[in-house]
Amino acid sequence: MIVEMYKDLIKDERGNYYLAVQIEGNELTLVNAFVEAAFTPELIYNEDFRTKHKEMEGGFVGKIAMDLLRHDVVMGIKQIDRKLLNLSDVEQQFKVNYIDTIEFYRHPAWNRKV
Repeated sequence: MIVEMYKDLIKDERGNYYLAVQIEGNELTLVNAFVEAAFTPELIYNEDFRTKHKEMEGGFVGKIAMDLLRHDVVMGIKQIDRKLLNLSDVEQQFKVNYIDTIEFYRHPAWNRKV
């Protein structure tokens, strides 16, 4: 099984989605996919964000990240540009580690070239 970092979604038995952010040998590090979507540079709250999302005033900012994740889930289900994998299958091949979502999470795009 090949897991593409920052792309393939891994779903657990409770319906949570994860992304692989590091693969080292047989160890795979995952982060919650909603957290990953919520910390994208496009969601930095500044004047550009306020202008672009003016219609959201009084709404939930989390909707944007959820919409991004929903898009990725649909693409994974259809196997368009990414896969949707089951965590139990992934755990048979990899030792899985998690980045705790209670820690400050720095989105990898801030440090990597895409």
